[in-house]
Amino acid sequence: MKRVKTGVVGCGFPFYFHTYDAESSSVIEYTAVYDIDLEKARDIAESFGGGMTAYPTLEEMLASDIDAVLVSVPHYLHEEIVERCAGAGKHVLCEKPMATTLEGCRRMIEAARRNKVKLMIAENHCFLPAHSWIRGAIAEGLIGEVNLVRAYEGVNEIEGLSRQGFWKGDLRMAGGGAFMDMAVHKFAALEYILGDRVDSVTTLLRKQVTDLPEKGEDNALSIATFQNGAIAEVAVSFTQVTPATNSLEIYGTKGTIMECHDDESPVRIFSTSEQAGEEMQQEWYSPEIEHGAFPFYYFISGRREDDHFARCILEDREPDFSPEDAMSAVECVLTGYLSFLERRPVRRGELLELARTAGTRGILERLEGSIPARRK
Repeated sequence: MKRVKTGVVGCGFPFYFHTYDAESSSVIEYTAVYDIDLEKARDIAESFGGGMTAYPTLEEMLASDIDAVLVSVPHYLHEEIVERCAGAGKHVLCEKPMATTLEGCRRMIEAARRNKVKLMIAENHCFLPAHSWIRGAIAEGLIGEVNLVRAYEGVNEIEGLSRQGFWKGDLRMAGGGAFMDMAVHKFAALEYILGDRVDSVTTLLRKQVTDLPEKGEDNALSIATFQNGAIAEVAVSFTQVTPATNSLEIYGTKGTIMECHDDESPVRIFSTSEQAGEEMQQEWYSPEIEHGAFPFYYFISGRREDDHFARCILEDREPDFSPEDAMSAVECVLTGYLSFLERRPVRRGELLELARTAGTRGILERLEGSIPARRK
């Protein structure tokens, strides 16, 4: 089978999740790299054993024989880089969040359509085997109708949040703090797992560690209601003093699913449904799922999403996780930010009306100076 020749823009942390064990893929081959730090790009190209070329400019890389580009740069650069790559006729896999505004998301979608290339946002949580299993279990009715969900993600980004001029957590460059960076994961995964869209969001933001004025929240808590009536608590933290972690609790009318990414067996289910096997009805049951504690579940999901995107190119089909799905997760986050500013629950429709009339960039501008800091 032909392999998709792929170039990489940006050699930051996500680069390693995508390219880990890349030589084992039968459908994707990383052959080119560009970074504003040319020496870093050259070092990475050399580490690939001569199979990758480092380019001094993006234009030169796009002029090469690559088929696709992985975009892994700070959030505020996504729309510009994606437009340039699509304009060169290259398919694009772009890191999350899709963009920092809905206007940016739409520009990316339009650029891909105009140039007839594939666009997918690298939302690895939708390619995690544990989440795929949970989605299937809910679709089969193993826990009945979902009533309540609790989702959490925590990492330690204190060093980046404390650096003036660094893009991480910067309201304009990152599009927000922990809520934009990680709740976009949570909303994308929950909409994927539940097969439903968020209808309204209520959000609380705080700076618990940093008080730099240009930085966004380092902790956030929100309540979301789904169109089908389910409610969800979404909590994210940039100040967790442990390795990165994710967890999920889903409570239904006929059972419960618990997930913790730290565990070797990440999923447990208890079910009273007739569709469930006897082992699920007697006690907590842990299915066999490919998994590994951080950082290994990122390597697993990164490889799965990259291979999926490459196969979509080779088979000329649209990705299962569409650009519209990725934009929906950004809509959820921006609805939450608007809720914080308005001090009330906000429905998605209100955000879409704001996007139509005034645009959503002003939400991020209004957040500056509005998020309470715990300490000076």
